[in-house]
Amino acid sequence: MNDHSQITVYGKTYKIKTDLSGVNPQDLADYVDEKMHELSSGKTKPSTIDLAILTALNIAGELFEVKETIKQEMTHKKSSQKEEDQKARHLVQMVEKELSQIKSSRGAAK
Repeated sequence: MNDHSQITVYGKTYKIKTDLSGVNPQDLADYVDEKMHELSSGKTKPSTIDLAILTALNIAGELFEVKETIKQEMTHKKSSQKEEDQKARHLVQMVEKELSQIKSSRGAAK
């Protein structure tokens, strides 16, 4: 789906074409705009291009942090799943052993 949108970032309007589904392009623009204003609120005023690059780096940093968190959660989930699988296998082995002993004792009793 190629949608055309008009967005405004840092006082400038852009016409963009996007394939994003479920994401409002203006919401993204508002987020970038907010980050740019946060960075420009200091004593020194960087040029717009420097501000855009700093903003992009900050957002990329946020993205990398989220990716790392997801990666760690997935690793933890896999580890927990392996532990649960081992516990389940152990329980199955115990039940099979008990069933085997019950069968053996019934066979000996006949």
